[in-house]
Amino acid sequence: MIVFLDFDGVLHSDPCPDPARLFEHAPRLAQALRHFPAAALVLSTTWRQKHPYQALLGMLPPLLQRRTLGVTPTFGNFTPAAGLAPYRRQAECVHWLHSNRLPNSPWIALDDRPSGFAPYCDNLIACHPRSGFDATASARLRSALQRHAQRAAGAVDLPLD
Repeated sequence: MIVFLDFDGVLHSDPCPDPARLFEHAPRLAQALRHFPAAALVLSTTWRQKHPYQALLGMLPPLLQRRTLGVTPTFGNFTPAAGLAPYRRQAECVHWLHSNRLPNSPWIALDDRPSGFAPYCDNLIACHPRSGFDATASARLRSALQRHAQRAAGAVDLPLD
């Protein structure tokens, strides 16, 4: 399971008037992922346009750093999949999956801007920009990860006796 992660409006409020509160929700995200070792992060934040990958990793706690695989491409640097041009963030996520040979991998996006995704996108867990990754968003993520884990366990072929 790939979790595409935005920073502003997810790991802290957007706007975040107090620099001391940047990434205040990162520990809650690490806790939500604790029982799901197969969940990996890909950074979809606009911060990737101003900061190198290693600097972005350094902003995250070690538990999230270890789960992070990379960053999404910037819209405009690739041709989006058919029908996704109006939904830039979703197009970036889908392009990352295809570029990394994971086109059928399950994924979730934690983002505070639903307009970056197709209407009713089942892969989006929308966070409120002021509250970010709050208890409600955490519960929704854990529920989605649990459903995926159950589906994956049910898809395993068992040997016949």
